[in-house]
Amino acid sequence: MIEHIADLEGGVVGISAIGQFTIEDYTALLEPELDGIAARHEKLRLLLFLGPQFSGFGEGAWSDLTDQIRHTHFHKGAVVTDDGHIRAGLNVLKWVLHGDVRTFQNDEYDEAVHWVAS
Repeated sequence: MIEHIADLEGGVVGISAIGQFTIEDYTALLEPELDGIAARHEKLRLLLFLGPQFSGFGEGAWSDLTDQIRHTHFHKGAVVTDDGHIRAGLNVLKWVLHGDVRTFQNDEYDEAVHWVAS
C-alpha cells in the first residue's frame, strides 16, 4: 500500500510505500493527484519513498508504473530507495522521462526532500 507523506514544502507530492506497491494503489491514490496538478497547470514535484518497509511491487505493478511515468511530465521527481535494481532501472529509464528524475538512497532522504522542493 502507499500513503501520503505529510508536510512537504514547495508543492511536493510525497508517497511512501509500505509493504507491496500495487497498480491499484497508484490508480486510487496517486493518479487523481497527478491529474489535478496537470489540470491546474502546476509543476509536478514528486517524492517516492521506497524505504525499509517497502517489500516490492505487486504483480505487473513495476511495468504498469514505469509505463505511466513515461507519459507523466515532471518538473522534478525523486525516488528514495536502497534497492539497487530499482535505482538502476530508473537511472536507465530517466533518459526517456519528461523532466528531471533522480534516485537517492534511504540515508539521503532529507537531501531528496530538499532537492525535489527546490
